[in-house]
Order: sequence, then structure tokens, then C-alpha cells
Amino acid sequence: MKRAKLWALAFLPLAGGAAAEEPWVIRASRAEVPPVIDGVWEEAWGGVQPARGFRQYRPALNAPAFRDTEVYVLYDEEALYVGWICYEDAADRLAASATVRDMYMNDDDAVNVMLDANNDRQSAYDFIVNWRGVRYDGAFAKDGSIGGPAWDGFWEAATSVGEGAWYCEMAIPWSTLRYDRNSGHFGIQFLRFRRAAYEDTYWAGDGEFLNRVSTFGRVEGFEGLPRPRPFKLTPYVTGRAEEKFDTPAYGYEATEGWEFEPRAGLDFEYRAGAAVAALLTVLPDYAYIEADPAQISLEPTEIYLEEKRPFFTEGYELFDTYSDTVYTRRLTEIAAGAKVAGRVGPVNYSALDVVLKDDDPLYPQDNFAFARATYDFPVGSTFGVMGIGRQERGGEVPLEEGPGDDRARYNNVGLVDGRLVFPAGMALGFEGIKSQTAGEGGDGYRYTLGLGRYGLTENVEGYYFEISDDFRADTAFLQPEDFGRRGAGLSALKEFQINRGGVRMIRPSVGYEHNWNADSETTLNFVSPVLQVTAENDLFVTLNYRGGRDLRYVPYGYPDFHNDVYDIAFGHRPASWGRFRLGYWRGMWYADFYHYYTAEGDYIPVPAVVLNGNAEVGNPRGADRFVVGNVKVTHSVTDDLYWRIIVQGNSAGRTSSASLLWGWDFLPGSTAYLAYEQRRDSNGHFLVAEQLAFLKVSYMITF
Repeated sequence: MKRAKLWALAFLPLAGGAAAEEPWVIRASRAEVPPVIDGVWEEAWGGVQPARGFRQYRPALNAPAFRDTEVYVLYDEEALYVGWICYEDAADRLAASATVRDMYMNDDDAVNVMLDANNDRQSAYDFIVNWRGVRYDGAFAKDGSIGGPAWDGFWEAATSVGEGAWYCEMAIPWSTLRYDRNSGHFGIQFLRFRRAAYEDTYWAGDGEFLNRVSTFGRVEGFEGLPRPRPFKLTPYVTGRAEEKFDTPAYGYEATEGWEFEPRAGLDFEYRAGAAVAALLTVLPDYAYIEADPAQISLEPTEIYLEEKRPFFTEGYELFDTYSDTVYTRRLTEIAAGAKVAGRVGPVNYSALDVVLKDDDPLYPQDNFAFARATYDFPVGSTFGVMGIGRQERGGEVPLEEGPGDDRARYNNVGLVDGRLVFPAGMALGFEGIKSQTAGEGGDGYRYTLGLGRYGLTENVEGYYFEISDDFRADTAFLQPEDFGRRGAGLSALKEFQINRGGVRMIRPSVGYEHNWNADSETTLNFVSPVLQVTAENDLFVTLNYRGGRDLRYVPYGYPDFHNDVYDIAFGHRPASWGRFRLGYWRGMWYADFYHYYTAEGDYIPVPAVVLNGNAEVGNPRGADRFVVGNVKVTHSVTDDLYWRIIVQGNSAGRTSSASLLWGWDFLPGSTAYLAYEQRRDSNGHFLVAEQLAFLKVSYMITF
């Protein structure tokens, strides 16, 4: 599920820490000969004014960095180049957990550049590289308060380790960006994450909220930047082969044999400078979703899946709301779509319209339309509106069909949201939604209020929400137990940097939530204290208890079954020998592990293999014992070539799957991958089996 995105992301502190009298400014130099992006420092970077003077975000806010960092910026007609020198006297303790693009790098030695290419002081591109050269990219909006890894650009990066430092070189082509070519400068922020001392450092701003675009520094000196190539065309072809089996007891008997389905389509994008982008799609690249490995879970709730289709990911952060009102993974078999996104002064806007094919499983031939606009005030305050509409276009659906039927003739949703930032770092976030659906029912509401002060090392917040039982939003990520309830909660977190007696950090937190149904009966009542302790040698232990009742659904059919959670996790933060967690939850024991292996030798250019998995074992109230688990292996052969294996099983549901994915980014914006998966689903002596092979190639053309 997507619960990694917290309401607290809406809370931006106004000020704090030391502030410089002058803005942080460096100057980019035009490269006569562009640097070779191989991670090896070269003469091309000589004579460039670097960004220096990094300060700590942790462990001591605004204290000088323990180890220096220098960042150099070059440019030419083709790309923006960023070079890093990360001074380090503990090279044997460099850590890198991420091995595949867009994996989170919370425990990695990494560098991060955030670029406000539009000069709007509200939005930015996000580029991260760990010391092994693995990349992460994404985008921010609303002064950095929303965003994530949905946006994908085409760019290069390489790293190397030398004596007393490690180096990183990045090349970001202008054709991957929307940018202001006439101002001569961009907003920019540099961050470095150094795991040997659990140290995070930054270059510009006050350090209270590192993503806040309005506090970025500035890189000047850009002259004669190329006009953006306005057109981008990405055709693709796919081939899908599937075979199903059915057997009463022994062996496999093919029911239909292999079925082969070829597909082709294209995405088209036009950019009118930095302010406007228009996109068209015809049979969009659904392959990104079809290659998702199956996920096994005992929970009765839906698993959240990230959006990966390029048509939706461009400007996706603007539709990112607390309630997940826009969850485009609901839209599967799309025939065609159009989209426009841009900015006029302080106003961001985006609108899109898609038509589904007649074989869509939920809404055949229906039309979906979205419109979103936000207004950015100074110092982080925002206000936004959004409208969503679905109109039935296929076979007639009776007017009297209400929200219990997937095909009510129409469903309209209106949303208002915003954030008000006050002095002392406090902020008020709000969201209100109203739905309207054909027939009886579906004309409900939802609203949320939150007040707090949020930061990664200090956080306090309170919130209240209410959702009616007749609320309906066909593109929202909603669970059945979400309806007809209201609730309130409090949470607090504080990180203490000790750095003595063998203890580096203590991080206590506590959360409380209480929910009621429409009859004011308690449906959920939980308190959750958590304590994390990290030693100076990077060993850590986390103790978590969540006690109370969750009556929204009954696990395993036992109404009086307790819902207490006991959890202990321990490991080595840079993951040099892994992490392990053990807990007890809803009548079952569970464990998960993570291990990062290195394999020295020329036969593996990037010696990085990650093995992780989990297991859950339960025996509730005398029922048959069950085991649920998965094992995942990921390896990057090069920066652009990787493979992944996932094996999963659930003895309670008698299901299992095995998946293999091989991916290759062979040219900027062009990809190829091959996926194979086997699935088993049995009940008694009967078994249904399925195997699937999938090949996809896409090629991007800019002009």
C-alpha cells in the first residue's frame, strides 16, 4: 500500500536555523569539450567555480560538515553536467543498498541535485546517485511538499573511488527537461548523504526542509541555451504469450494452449517552452504494468502500485493529494488520451482526457476527464481545485444503478485543498471532496484537517477526517473499510544525536488514532510507541508496539481476535551485513531480512546483489498452520542493465508465483525488457496454472 506518503508531507516549516545574508550562488561554465561520464575526474572540470561550504542537516543542524564536498557545474548545447568530489577518509565504510534505478537510497552514501529549471521557486527535478552509480529521479511541486519517483528522465551518471574521496559525474540532457532558457540562471540545491557518520549535509537554505524549492540557491552563467526540442515521439511494440492449465489431480493439462498477443502504440509530446507541455497517447505503453510481478498478501486490502506509464507520469505530482483521489492505475485498457500541463505565473494547471477500450474489465468504453489547478502563495502556502468526471459511453446502464455497481452512468468528483503556513513553522492543511453519481447513492463527501510542524528529525501533528458511507470516487485508492467513518489522531517524533558512550542516535516516536463509524461506535483505537537506537558502529535496533483494536474487518473470521503488534528490528544501517526484523501480529509470527552482497571480480562490472524477503507463520485459534513468504534477488550488471527474480508463496491460499525480469535502457528514453512468470492457484485437488512471457521494446525520438 502507499502509506509511505504521509499527511505530514503537507507541513512545511516557515523558518529555522541559520540564514545567510546573501543567497547561495555559483557560476556554471560552458564546456568547450564535454566531460566523459565515466566517474573519473578529468581536466574538463578545471577552472569551474564549485559549490562549497556544506552544512549539516544531521547530526547537528547548521554545523560545518565533517568532510568537505565540492560540486562543479558545466553546460553545452546538449546537456547540463554536474561533477562531485566527496572527500572521504572511510572509503571502506561506503554503503549502497539500492541496486536498481528508483530504489530509495535512505541508507546509501549518495549525492543529490535538485534543479528548479522553470525558475518558479515551486517545482524541481530530483536526481540522486549513490556511490555505486545507481540512479534515482523524480519531481517536486508545491514548494517541494509533494512529489516522488513517478517522473523518469533520461540522463547519465558514473562514479569512482579514489584516495581520500569518491567522485560522481552526471550528464542531464536539455531534451529531458522543461526549462527557462532566457533567464540565464536556475534554482539549485545540493545534498550529500554520508553513512559513515550518519551525516546529511546541504548547500543552500536553512536546513529545516531540504526539498523546499523557495530556499534553493542559484547557478548562474547560462548563455545561448538551445531551444528545447519541442517534439518527442516514443513508439513501442510488445509481444505477450500466455498459457493456462487445468488439472483435477495429477499433471497439467493445457486448457487453451499458448495465446500470443502483439501490441503497438505510441506516446507523443509537444513542449512549448518551459511553461506548457501537451501529450497524446494511442494505445499507451501498458507493458510497464503487465510486467509488474504478482504480489502475495494476507491482508484483505488492495496493494498500492506505482504509476509507470509515461503519459501519466509527466506532471503526475500535481495530482498527488492526501486522499489519493487520482489513482490512474484504475485506468487499464486505454484506447487513446490527451493531456496538457503548464504554469502561468503562480498558477499550475493540468488537464487530461482518456477513452477506454471495450475490453476494459471495469469501465469498458467509458470516458474519464481530469482537471487540476493550484495557486502558489509566498512562503509555501498553496490553494488548489480539481475536478474528475467519468461518463459511460458503452452499453446503456440503468439510471437506478448506484454506487454498488461499477458502471453507474457517470461519477463526478470535486476537490479543494490547500496549506496555510504560519510563523514558528506551523502549517494547517485541509482537503474537502464531494462526489456525485448517477442513480441513488454516491453523493457523499470526505474532508480532512491537519495542523502541525513537520521535519525529519522533529515532528508533531494532529488531524481529523470524516468520510461518508455514500462517498464514491471511481479513480480513488479507497478500501471498503474506509467508508462511513471518522477519526482523529496525534503523532510526535524527536531525533536525539547522542554521539557518546557508543550511542549515535536515539529516535523515539508515538502515534495515536481513534476511529468511529456512522453510529459513533469505535472501529479502531490504537496507540503505537516506537524507539530506535543506532550505535556509533552503525548497528541499530528498533522496538515497536501497536496496541488496541481494529474492528473494520475481522482477521481469519474471529471477532474477538486481538490486533496487537510486537515488532523488533535489528541490523547494520549501511546494510554491509544486512537487516533482520522479527514480530508478532494478528496471531502470526513474521520475519523479514535484507542483505547486500558484493562480488569482487571483472565478470560483474557493478558488484552489487541484493537479497531480501520475508516470511509469515500463523496458526490462529487452532486453524491449519499457514506460511506466507517471498524471496527477491536484484542485481545491476551495469548502470542500465539489470535483472530481478521474485519467488512467492502462500500456503493458506495455496498460491505461488515465480517471476524473472530482465531490463535494459539501451538508449536515452529507450528501453527493452523481457519478463517471465509462472503462477499456481489451487483449491483442494484442483489446480489452475498459468505461465506468461512478455517482451517489450520502445524507442524515443526527439526533434
